[in-house]
Amino acid sequence: MRRVISIGVVATGTVLLVALFLYLRKPVVDASANGLFANDFCGTIKLVDGEMLLNNRQTISYIVGRDAEGPYILPRFDVGAVSDQGLDVDGTRSVRKLRLDRLPSATKLTLHEGLTPYVFKRLASVNSHE
Repeated sequence: MRRVISIGVVATGTVLLVALFLYLRKPVVDASANGLFANDFCGTIKLVDGEMLLNNRQTISYIVGRDAEGPYILPRFDVGAVSDQGLDVDGTRSVRKLRLDRLPSATKLTLHEGLTPYVFKRLASVNSHE
């Protein structure tokens, strides 16, 4: 009888751990962050429902979060500014937050490359059905 109870407890614990893992992996998508943002040096970042399009070339997923400093975008891979190239995605570096000035309807997105901030200003509203 004890063995049956032990197996039941282990099975229930395993199911709960798997469910928790799947819940935590689900990206947080906040449509209020959607928009097209531009910087003269780096190009454009288009945010649409959890997908970030960099200079109309490369797409990576992101989540929207908020901490003590305010709202931010956390891409799946690190996004940085590279001189003479614009934006670059690097899967080997630690991911950095891209800061939003506010939510909803952010007007600026800031990417820090070292001590240098690159401010992207909103150009247009983006509809998730485009």
